Amino acid sequence: DIGLECAGFLNSLGYPTTVLIRSVPLRGFDQQMASMVINEMEEKGVMLHHKCVPLSVEKLESGQLKARWLNNETQE
Repeated sequence: DIGLECAGFLNSLGYPTTVLIRSVPLRGFDQQMASMVINEMEEKGVMLHHKCVPLSVEKLESGQLKARWLNNETQE
């Protein structure tokens, strides 16, 4: 999954990194290995939000990006 690859290398460069996962991470891969990869990423500091759908990304006056998403479990 290219999103997880990008998150991994950005995190290793010291950037705070957040990944939204809609359903099953690394679908199509062995799920035992996928679980190990996800756990390792979390241990390395990548923020993972499960069952989330991106809604929008807004550029603030400061230049920062503000992302909004919906958590399908909590509906927030």
